[in-house]
Amino acid sequence: MIKNLQDFLAGLLFLAFGVGFGWAATRHPLGSAADMGPGFFPLLMGLLLGLLGVLILFKALTFEAVGGGRVPHWGLGPMLRVLGGLVWLALCTGPSQWPWFGSALQGFPTLGLVLGVAGLLLAVAVGGGARAAWWSFSLALLVSVVWVGLLGLHVPLWPGPGAG
Repeated sequence: MIKNLQDFLAGLLFLAFGVGFGWAATRHPLGSAADMGPGFFPLLMGLLLGLLGVLILFKALTFEAVGGGRVPHWGLGPMLRVLGGLVWLALCTGPSQWPWFGSALQGFPTLGLVLGVAGLLLAVAVGGGARAAWWSFSLALLVSVVWVGLLGLHVPLWPGPGAG
């Protein structure tokens, strides 16, 4: 019997993300603890998220919450804006970042990380006006410069051909 619906749903979400990260990590070589491969960290995070989900599910099924832990409001609008912004960001980084879709996205142009992060921030800060747009683009530029410049990752910053 579910005694706390909010915790139950949160536990399922953490468990789903943990399984997803673990599954995605299997596409990359794991390496060893001394010489970690690109799949080692996502696998570790997937395991931790899954464990956290199981613990939250246990709590939801064991301990009673005041009012049954009902979910008063889903917030569907903000949730869809955030998900849409994340999909936009992923598409802007280019089709080479989406290898599991194969050639389905090969015709989609690479818009760059700056426009991707700016679109994500604008989707989240919808209704903020010109000031929100200026802050979104400024923050996108800062994040992109740190991401590519300081970390040395090969993601295109501006619109152009392919991921570089």
